Amino acid sequence: MRMGEPLRLNKADHGVLAVRIKGYFKEHEEELRKRLHLPSPGLEITRAYTLLTDDILFALFKTVSEDIPISDEIALVALGGYGRSELNIRSDIDLMLLYKKRITPGIEELTQKILYILWDAGRDVGFSLRSVAECVTLAKQDSKTMTSLLDVRYLLGSRELFSALVSTVKRNLFTGRARRNFIEEKLEERQSRHEKYGGSVYILEPNVKDGEGGLRDIHTSAWVVRAKEEGRFEPVGQGLLTEEEEKGLAGSTDFLHWVRNELHFETGRKKDQLAFDSQENIARLLGFRATEHELAVEAFMQTYYRHASNIKGLTSLIISRCLRRKDSAFTFMRRRSKVDGRFAVEGGLLKVETGDVFTKDPASIIKAFEYSQAYGADISHSAKDLILKSLPGIDDGVRSSQSAAASFMNILRGERVYETLSEMHGMRVLERYIPEFGAISCRVQHDLYHIYTVDAHSLFAIRELERLKSSYKSEFPLLSTIMEEAENPETLYLAVLLHDIGKSLGKGHAEKGANLVPAICARLNISEDAQNLVTFLVRNHLLLADTAQYRDMHDERLVIEFAKKIGEAERLKLLYLLTFADVRAVGPEVWNQWKGALFRELFFSALTVLERGSFEVEDAGAKIERTKGKVKELLRVEDADKGEEAVENYFRLLPNRYYLVTSPESIAAHIKIARALGGAAFVMNVEQVPERDYTEIVVCTHDIHGLFAMITGVMTANSVNILGAQINTLRNGIALDILQVTTALGELLTDGLKTKKIEKDLNGVISGKVRVESLVGKVRPSILDKKVKPTVPTRIEIDNEVSDTFTVLDIHTQDRLGLLYRISSTIMNLGLYIHIAKIATKGDEAADIFYIKDIFGQKIYNPGLLKKIEASLASALA
Repeated sequence: MRMGEPLRLNKADHGVLAVRIKGYFKEHEEELRKRLHLPSPGLEITRAYTLLTDDILFALFKTVSEDIPISDEIALVALGGYGRSELNIRSDIDLMLLYKKRITPGIEELTQKILYILWDAGRDVGFSLRSVAECVTLAKQDSKTMTSLLDVRYLLGSRELFSALVSTVKRNLFTGRARRNFIEEKLEERQSRHEKYGGSVYILEPNVKDGEGGLRDIHTSAWVVRAKEEGRFEPVGQGLLTEEEEKGLAGSTDFLHWVRNELHFETGRKKDQLAFDSQENIARLLGFRATEHELAVEAFMQTYYRHASNIKGLTSLIISRCLRRKDSAFTFMRRRSKVDGRFAVEGGLLKVETGDVFTKDPASIIKAFEYSQAYGADISHSAKDLILKSLPGIDDGVRSSQSAAASFMNILRGERVYETLSEMHGMRVLERYIPEFGAISCRVQHDLYHIYTVDAHSLFAIRELERLKSSYKSEFPLLSTIMEEAENPETLYLAVLLHDIGKSLGKGHAEKGANLVPAICARLNISEDAQNLVTFLVRNHLLLADTAQYRDMHDERLVIEFAKKIGEAERLKLLYLLTFADVRAVGPEVWNQWKGALFRELFFSALTVLERGSFEVEDAGAKIERTKGKVKELLRVEDADKGEEAVENYFRLLPNRYYLVTSPESIAAHIKIARALGGAAFVMNVEQVPERDYTEIVVCTHDIHGLFAMITGVMTANSVNILGAQINTLRNGIALDILQVTTALGELLTDGLKTKKIEKDLNGVISGKVRVESLVGKVRPSILDKKVKPTVPTRIEIDNEVSDTFTVLDIHTQDRLGLLYRISSTIMNLGLYIHIAKIATKGDEAADIFYIKDIFGQKIYNPGLLKKIEASLASALA
C-alpha cells in the first residue's frame, strides 16, 4: 500500500537532498505509527515501509544518475528483509548494485553519492557492488552471501541483468552437494541461534527476530524450501502446510511484525529484545487489561508466546515436510517391527499401519507417545501430521478413557519422561489431554525471578528430576539416592507436572492447584493413596523452600510443626525432591550451595523428628550440658584450666537459644574471638565456608545501639551481599554479630584488600569517626541497577505466632541498593533490636525476614507500636 504521492527530488547538492529525504522518512514514519496504533496489521505496516523506501530510492537514483555517465548495464537489487518486502521500521536497508562488465568511474560516483546521502539522512545501509560472477564466487565461500541471494528483489536498472543473476544462482549454487551442505548449515545455524538466545520460546525477555519462535525461524524455513525447490516458497501450493496452518502462520507472523515495528518506533532504532518496559508499553497499546488473575502485561506476553510457539511448530513442520518428500521410497529396505495392529517401528521411526487409526480411536494418540518412549523410536512425520489433524478428537471421552490413562501413566513410569512430555506439549496433545495444564500454557509471570513460562518451567522441573538418575549423581548424591529409592516415581512426576496449575487462577496458586488435582487423578484412574499424595505435594510444594529460606530453622518448635504438617518420612523425601526440581527449573542462577544447604538442613532436622516418632521438644538443659562438654574438650588442648573457666563463664552470658543452635566448634571459636577483644574497639574474623558457598564474618565489639545497621551500611558500601545474620549481645556488654556473606556476584569473599577496607570502615563507624550514611551515600548504582524492571509492591507482615520468643517481620519489596541498611536503620530508630536476619532475593524481589524484640527483650504486642513499625517501614521503602 503506497502512501500518498511518491517523492520527487529536484537537483540539489548532497546536503539538501539528505535533509529532504530525512524529512520525508520522518513525516511518513509518523503516519505509519498512527496506523500501527489503530492497530493495523503488522505486515501491512512493514510492506508500506518497504514501498516508502522504494519510492525514496527510485527518486534518489533518478536524480543522482541524470548527469553521471554509467557506461555499463547496472541493476539496483534489494537484499535481506528489504528484498523480502519485509522492511521493519528503522531496519537496515540492504542493497547491491549489480554491474555487467566492470566498475566504471560513473558507477563509483553514483554509488558514493547514493550512499553518502542515505547515511546523512540517518539510514543504516548495507551495500555491496558486484558482478554476477562475483556473487557466485563469494557465495561459494560465504554462507551469509549465499543466503542473501535467496532474498533478492529487483528495484531499478537492467531487468535482463537481474534475471541473469537469478538464473545463474539457481544453476550454480543450489544443486547437488552444495544444496545439501547449505541446508545442513542453515539447520545447524538455527540450532545455535536458539541456544544463543535462551534455548526456549518461553524466556523472560525474548528476542523477536532471532529467538526461538522469532521471525528468523520463518526466514530459515523459507531458505531451506527455496534451496531445495528451485527458489519457490509457496507452502500450501507445495503441500508443506494446509490452508488452515498457513492462516495460523500468517497471523503469528503478522503479530511479531507488529511487535517489532513498535519496538523500533519506541527507540528510533533497531531493537529486537522485548524488554520489560517495552512489554508494558506494548500491552497498553494493544489494549490488554488487567484482570483479577493476571496483569495486562502477563496477558500480552501469553499471547506473544502462543504466537512464537506457533511459529516454531509450523516452521519446523515446513522444514520436515520439505526434507522428507522422498523418504518413503526407501522404507522397504528397512527392517520393520510390528508393535500391535495399529503401529510398527521401521528405521527408528514409529509409524501407523493405517491413515485412520487416530480418527477411529483418538485415545491411540496417547498410545503413540507411550510406544515412542518405550521403543526409543521417534514418531514419524506422517504420523505426526495425522496426530495434528486428529487433535479435536481428544475430548472428554478420551480424557476419561482407561486406555489413555494407562498409556499416560506408563509414560510417567518410563525413561525419557521429560522428552516425551515435551513432545506431547509441543504438538498440543498435553494441553488437550489435561486442559488444566493447558490453562498455564505460555503463561508468564512478569518478574525477574521466573525466567520461563509456567508450562516450560513445569516440564524443566521434570527434567531436573530425571537428571538426578544420571548426570547429577556426583553433584547431588543425597538427592540422587532418594530419587533412586522412590517407590512410585510416576506419582512424583505427576505432582511436579501439576504443581503450578493453580497459577491460571491467580494468587494462592498452591491451594487452588491442589483443588484441581482430584478430578485429574480420577480421570487418570490412579489409587486413592496416590491421589492424596499428589494433592499433598501440590498443596505444599512451597512449604520446604519457604520455611528454610524465611524462618529460623534453629527454632525446634518450628521444625516440629513443619514435621507435623508433613506427617511421614516418605512424604518429606518426595517434597524435598520436588523442592529441588522446582527451584532448579526456575532459572540457571537461582540454585546455589547456600540455598541447597538450607534445604538439606531442614530436611534432616524434620527427618530426625519424624523418625524418632515424637513431636515433643527435647530437654534443653541436657543438650546444653552436652554442648558445653564438647566445647571444653576443644579448648582444653590450649589451656586446660583457663579453657574450663572460660567456657563456664561464657555459658552464663547468652540466652539458651544460642547454645542450642550453635555448634561446639563455632562456640569455641567465638570464645577465642571474645577473649581477643580486650581493650580494642572491635575484632573481625573472616572464615571461608566453601561447601555452602559463603564467607562467614564475625564482628565482636562493645555493644552500641544500631550496631547491626552500621554493619549493614559498611557491607553495602563495599558491595558485599548479606545472606543471613545472627546478632548476639552478651550479658557483659559485648556484641557478637555473625554474618554469612558473598560478593555482589555471589562468590566467596576472598579479596584481602576488600576485607581490609571493610575492617577500616567498621573501625571508622564504630569509633564514631565516620558516619555510616556518608559511606552508603558514596555508592553508585551499576548499569544493571538502572535497567527498567517490573515493579514489586511492598508487603510488610508482622507475625507473633511463628516464634515463641520473637516478633517476626516479613518484608517483601523491590530489591535495590542499600535496602538492608535502610530497613535495619528504620528498625533501630524505632528502639527495637534485631536478633536474626534472613535475606533472600528472587530476581527483582527482596524477601528480608527479621526476628526482633523490644528494648526490654520482649515480643511486641502493643497495637500502637505494631502499626508504627509497619508505617515507618512502608515510608522508608516508598
